[in-house]
Formats: sequence, C-alpha cells, structure tokens
Amino acid sequence: MTIKTFAGAFALSSALALAACGGGGPTDADGDGEITMDEMRAEVASAGSALRPEAGKYAVTMTMVNVDIPGAPPEMVDAMGSMMNTSTEFCLSEEDASKGFEEALSEGQDDSCTIERFDLDGGKIDMAMTCTPQEGGTMQVAMTGDVSPTRTAINVVTKGNLPPMGEANIEMNMVQERIGDCDS
Repeated sequence: MTIKTFAGAFALSSALALAACGGGGPTDADGDGEITMDEMRAEVASAGSALRPEAGKYAVTMTMVNVDIPGAPPEMVDAMGSMMNTSTEFCLSEEDASKGFEEALSEGQDDSCTIERFDLDGGKIDMAMTCTPQEGGTMQVAMTGDVSPTRTAINVVTKGNLPPMGEANIEMNMVQERIGDCDS
C-alpha cells in the first residue's frame, strides 16, 4: 500500500466517522458475510437526520500516533508524519449538511477495500476493512471512536504489508469539531 493508498483508506475512514452519528442494526443485510458500500449506505440512510452534522465551521486535527515500518528510511517515516499531522478548518454549508453522507461514502472508492465490520450504535463507531491495492500488499484497517453531530474523535490502526518496505503498523487519531458558524 502506498502512502497515497493509505491516505485514501484514511479518507474513507474519515468519511465513515462523519457518517456515524447514529444508526445500528445489521449492516450485512443479505447475510453473505461481506458488507458492501450499498449495505453501509443503507445503514447510514436508516438513521435519517440523526446522521447529519450541523452546518458550521469545523476544525480537523489529524495526528500520527505511531509509525512502525521496520527497514523504512527515517525520511520516509518523517514524510508520513508531516503529511498526516495536520490541522485544518472548513465550512460545512447548510446545503452540504442536508445531503447526508451517501456521496462522501462513495468518493474515491476503487474497490480495493473490503469492509468486514461496520457498527454504529449510541454515538460509537466500530469498523474494520481489508485493503489490497493494485500496488500490492494487504492492509487491515480498524477504526473506533465517538461521534455526534458536532464532534468526531476516531482512532485508526492500520497493519499489514507496505511494499517494498514490508510489515507496517500505523496508528492515527482524528478529531473533527464544530467551532462556530461559517465566516461570511
């Protein structure tokens, strides 16, 4: 998995965390042991307006907690930290907030990840997926955290093979919090 693919998996996790403000129930609706994007979208949609964040200005902080890639050059680890340790702000308009999360859940998906677990319950999210990108390698991504219409705090743990470096263990935290109204 390249840094770009890792970032894509983290972006999906972030979108899922945004979507996970409520819900619950069996995500694997057809009982085949695989959770499709359609099944996940259906679970998100079943929660209705409880899943929609409040419009407003948000601060997002992503923090690299741990990077363990035996044999990786220190400059690669430093580059990952620089790329992933970020703080940004954005405005979520009323229009965007009213759309829900179906579009966000689909953006950038290339079928390289299989969702194995997706539970939304009582302001908690617990998700696991396996990604096998075209570049090679296999990564397991687990995401847990707390969510509400104004705040999301999640922990993402990624373990697996990062070609050409070998085994990798990467842990990140993301906090997204409404900090006020959008600037005019």
